[in-house]
Amino acid sequence: MLVTAHHIISVHYTLTDDNNELIDSSYESGEPMVYLHGRGQMIRGFERAISKAEVGQTLTFNLSPSEGYGLRNVNNVQRIPMKYLKHEGKLTLGKSIHVNTDNGVKLGSIIKVGKFNVDVDMNHPLAGKNLNFDVEIIDIRKATEQEISHGHAHGPKGCSH
Repeated sequence: MLVTAHHIISVHYTLTDDNNELIDSSYESGEPMVYLHGRGQMIRGFERAISKAEVGQTLTFNLSPSEGYGLRNVNNVQRIPMKYLKHEGKLTLGKSIHVNTDNGVKLGSIIKVGKFNVDVDMNHPLAGKNLNFDVEIIDIRKATEQEISHGHAHGPKGCSH
């Protein structure tokens, strides 16, 4: 069976940057990452790179920012009055926070804390970075109709929503 749309894919992966610094790895938890292929749950370059792979296959590939989380956008830095972020508790440099926007809740990172305002970077933390993957295809199975209609993989006990 090959990695194609409407299949549940289980992979182990290691993600590093251009300095070979570890960004993330499924090996740390011991559990593979599981997702529904072809539904945009993974970055476009990742899905493209493992399409047509088989169980047991290992792949090494590099993604440019345009294939990953995009380029950094200087316009994605916002100054927000602290009174709108009371729900986040103590605001400190580097803290990840949730910000209500016109397009829903977005994740941001505090880059400056002032007396009344904070500057928040709304870019994805990996925006502008090259991503280097080592991936092992652990399992491939056909998605159920329910998984396809819900748009995500379900666990062994079904769906929890």
